[in-house]
Amino acid sequence: MKILGHAYIATRAVDGNIELLIIGSLLPEMLPYVPNNIFDYEEFHEGGKKLLKYLEGYYPEKRDLALGLLSHGTELGADKFSQASEKLVVSKKASLSKKISRTHQVDLRAAEGRLHNYVGLGIDWLLIQNEPGLIKQVQETLKTINIEEISYLLAKAFGKNEAKVRTMVEILFRDIYRWEDLTTAEGLARTWGRQVSRLPERDKVDVVEASEIIKECAELLEGEWRSFLKSASLRVAENLQLFLREKERN
Repeated sequence: MKILGHAYIATRAVDGNIELLIIGSLLPEMLPYVPNNIFDYEEFHEGGKKLLKYLEGYYPEKRDLALGLLSHGTELGADKFSQASEKLVVSKKASLSKKISRTHQVDLRAAEGRLHNYVGLGIDWLLIQNEPGLIKQVQETLKTINIEEISYLLAKAFGKNEAKVRTMVEILFRDIYRWEDLTTAEGLARTWGRQVSRLPERDKVDVVEASEIIKECAELLEGEWRSFLKSASLRVAENLQLFLREKERN
C-alpha cells in the first residue's frame, strides 16, 4: 500500500477526523525513506498504541492521529496485507521485476523487494481515476498540515528530540509528498523516486518507465482492486474495534 491506499484504508476503517487519520496513516513512511532516522522500526512503525496512550492522556481530541498510525502497521493495519497484494500480479512477477530492476538501476533481488510497492502504486493510480474525493482530501491535508504540532506530539509521545522529529516530518510532508503529484501516474512515479533515492541502494528511477510499470500494475489489478481494498478496510476496522469502542466511551 502507498500514500493513497493507506489514506483510503485509514478513512474507511475509522470514522473520525479525516486530516489526522490521513497524517497518521502516512507517518510510518518516514521509515526507511527519511535519512538520519531516530526511530527504531518496531518503536514507530508499530507504535500506534504508545502514541494513542499518550494522546488519550494529554490530547484526547488528537487521538485519531494514533488510529491512523495503527491503520498502517503490520500488526493491525494495512501492511498486514502487503504480501497478499503481490499475489494480484503474480502472473507477471518475473517480467515486472526485470522492468523494475532496469528502471531503478538496481539488481533483480532488490527489484523483487520493490514489487509490492508497485502494486500499491497501481492501486493509487486507480484511486486517482476513481476516487476524486479522497484525492482532494489527501491534497488538502498535505497543504495544511501543521508540522510543528505533529512533530511536538510525536516527540513527546516517543521521548525524542523535537527538532530532529520536526526535520523528519518536514522531509516527509514537504519534500517527499507533494500535493501536486497526486493527479498522474508520472506524479506517483516522481514521489516514489524521491522515496527510494534515500534507500541504501540509492535507486535512480526513470520516471517515464516507472509510470508505465504503475499503469501495467493497475491494469493487472483492474478486476480485483476494489474488493481487495474493501476487504482490507473491513479487516483493519475489525482489528481497531477495541480502540474505536474506547473512543466512543470518551
